[in-house]
Amino acid sequence: WGMKYFWDVLLDADIESDILGWQYISGSLPDGHELGRLDNPEVQGQKYDPDGEYVRTWIPELARMPGEWIHHPWDA
Repeated sequence: WGMKYFWDVLLDADIESDILGWQYISGSLPDGHELGRLDNPEVQGQKYDPDGEYVRTWIPELARMPGEWIHHPWDA
């Protein structure tokens, strides 16, 4: 059900990437390991998309957001 939901709602759905991604995020991997860490979207964005190009592409509402606020627009 999780995989179908990802496939139906994600604009950038990718079967190879998402097949276990939803289980990883939910902490329900079939190997029984608990989720040991949570990824912080703000930190990940600053690290891997420092100029906010990805955010501006997929979230048009933030396309004109100044770079200093792109990864935490709620603080603008």
